[in-house]
Amino acid sequence: MTENRTRQIPEGMTAHAIALEDGAEIPGRRSFARYFDLGVAEASQGLVSTQVTKMRSGMVKETGWHYHDCDFQWLYVTKGWLELQFEDGETRRIGENGVCFIPGGYRHNETATSDDLEFIEIFMPPKPRTVAVDSPL
Repeated sequence: MTENRTRQIPEGMTAHAIALEDGAEIPGRRSFARYFDLGVAEASQGLVSTQVTKMRSGMVKETGWHYHDCDFQWLYVTKGWLELQFEDGETRRIGENGVCFIPGGYRHNETATSDDLEFIEIFMPPKPRTVAVDSPL
């Protein structure tokens, strides 16, 4: 039996599957981290990107307040932990199996990480600009 689709697949989008450890290493925004592209930007025709980030070592100083020029940033911590300050004054530690959603333009500051931090990160759209800002606090 043939089933009719109610939603059309956007032109050029393809299904894509990859093991986390098979991502190609790419340049990233932080020297203390390594970044691995999982190929989702290409498969989604530039709609969304997915990468794995792994610390070379734990942070020795804060990243400074910034935001990303995107619709959203989403993190899933697979190993270790990450501490973030948010513009509303809240500080959160996101540990293993934790999720963090940050709306585009929302100011935040990475203040600490474990030496073994690894996380999956999704941006929509891919490769947003990181904009440094003054502390809102």
